[in-house]
Amino acid sequence: MALRTVSGNGDAATSGEPNASLRPAQRVLSAAEAVERMADKRRDKRGCYAMFSSYLGGVVTDPTVMTVPLDDHMVHRGHGVFDTCSLVNGRLYRLGIHIDRLLASAVGARLRVPWSQSELMQMVADTAAASGARDGIVRYWLTPGPGGFSFMPAECEEPCFYCVVLDPMGFGAGSFDPMRDGFREATVRETPQKPPLLAQIKSNNYLLNVLTHLEAADGGGTFGIIVDDDGYIAEACVLNVCSVSNDGVFVTPPFEGILHGITMRRLLDLARGPLCDEGLLASVEQRPLRADEARRGAELIMSGGDTHVFPVVEWDGAPIGDGTVGPVAKRLHELIEAETASGTGSSDDFIAVPYR
Repeated sequence: MALRTVSGNGDAATSGEPNASLRPAQRVLSAAEAVERMADKRRDKRGCYAMFSSYLGGVVTDPTVMTVPLDDHMVHRGHGVFDTCSLVNGRLYRLGIHIDRLLASAVGARLRVPWSQSELMQMVADTAAASGARDGIVRYWLTPGPGGFSFMPAECEEPCFYCVVLDPMGFGAGSFDPMRDGFREATVRETPQKPPLLAQIKSNNYLLNVLTHLEAADGGGTFGIIVDDDGYIAEACVLNVCSVSNDGVFVTPPFEGILHGITMRRLLDLARGPLCDEGLLASVEQRPLRADEARRGAELIMSGGDTHVFPVVEWDGAPIGDGTVGPVAKRLHELIEAETASGTGSSDDFIAVPYR
């Protein structure tokens, strides 16, 4: 490639090359050109049905303009919190408890929130309605908002709330079925565990989560199972972990120092109720869980995302139980699927989307 110099008017001067060959950073695009190029990049992209932005004051359904200002402190400082709920059969599943956790995260992150819980829930429901989607993932963020590129939130003009409605998330490739095939997982040893404060705030800074996944993938896993220096299980990169012993004891670690998992809390309710009543479980405990105890157990299960019950059939190359998806995982999955599909249960757990 010929070397370029830049003239005073911003044009590139090269030996015989026209200005059309300018490097991308030398091109100054008009707003119309930028939108046209973004539309071309986003054309035929699946995944995002609608986005609400309090900064814009409305919902957009064209992925071309689903944007967040670059100077929002969530973007360049990671100072923001988020949460996620499921959209199933036109109903928002457990939105209230998710918004409660979002607001608790905002308190921990010292974010100013000018909206009430009911106002946030209404904005989420309205975004889902505008999307037209009956099933999907709904994710939302609270941020200090845009205003500058320093580390000081005082420069931010206004707090922001963003919400998107996404395609349901799939895991694995091809014909992989988590409830039929189970997951092969790996212990994460090199990536440090989040300190308790950051583990319990669902912040937008997920670097350690991503590195946990990458280390797990290097070892043949997907989510990775974090084991602390004393040999106790903490959590997976975005999931809680529980074990079922050979004599039917369901055990999951306490929430101190890890994410207060909403899905795991529901699994604990189901385990103490129907599964104990049906004789699939003898008892339920929430206490420190050693990795060597879990390796000897009958089942190992990861959970998150409201509806995800992910059995682990192999850990670090060794089978869990008989190496197949166990009855407790199957029954928990059946109960969650039936609950979300029918909308039966507490009225607080199901909010009908007001489709237009």
